[in-house]
Amino acid sequence: MVVVQQALLTLMLLALTSCNFESVESKKTEETHKIIIKKQERPQIAILGMLHFVSKNNTVTQKFTEIRDEKRQEEIKQLVELLKKYRPTKIAVERPYRTQKKLNESYNNYVNGNYKLTDEETDQIGFRLAKELKHDKLYLVYSPVEFAFDSVMAYAKRNNQSNLIDIIIDNAKNLASNYDSIAENNSLTEAIFYLNSENIINKNHYGYLLLSQIGEKENKIGANAVGDWYKSNIKIFENIRQITSSPNDRVLVIYGQGHSKILNQLITDSPELELIQVNDFLR
Repeated sequence: MVVVQQALLTLMLLALTSCNFESVESKKTEETHKIIIKKQERPQIAILGMLHFVSKNNTVTQKFTEIRDEKRQEEIKQLVELLKKYRPTKIAVERPYRTQKKLNESYNNYVNGNYKLTDEETDQIGFRLAKELKHDKLYLVYSPVEFAFDSVMAYAKRNNQSNLIDIIIDNAKNLASNYDSIAENNSLTEAIFYLNSENIINKNHYGYLLLSQIGEKENKIGANAVGDWYKSNIKIFENIRQITSSPNDRVLVIYGQGHSKILNQLITDSPELELIQVNDFLR
């Protein structure tokens, strides 16, 4: 009789333990589900960092800028198809348009067959993608960059700090050269994937950290210039943030790769937004 009672007691304890376990697991699952839902409810932002197809005012210019031939046009179409997997609800751009009105006049003319695409990535990638997704418009998130690079270079030459400038330029040349090689020997998508890899974004950003070292105790000219660079990027970030109007927004931002490090960091730090890695969609 005692054995039977003990057996029944053991079964009851196991049943209670099982119930508690299931209750805990159910609670954990529910909490995890809430976290996932909360994460999905934030607008998502992906930065497509570019070396501009029409390259202007850069410290170093890549050699590969020809995108008109049949092979490159096919590669751009393939790139657009890959970006469609992100399913962006909004496409934001940097250049060359300086007003929202002009940007969308050109885009609407393109949609209606009355506009020939320029070589700019806004046209070649942004317009094509927006049309494929049947977007009504694109968004201009450009902000002027106040960045006295030439003044910093001149100061460095006058004050025996040219070695820092040499390292900055060599670093940039190496990045552009690798981009050229990948674009020529592989594809445009592979070259853009390279640009948007974390280590290459960091490599480009390293140049700004070196630039900040130029100067002296009484004249931190390099640090002041890089401070202006950061300020410009914060304004760009705010322009991006302001175009998000729904938790379900998925914004694709097409911008110069030199901005990627800071923009990615600001998006990551913002509790309002979720950073999406664009390279997740380029393979």
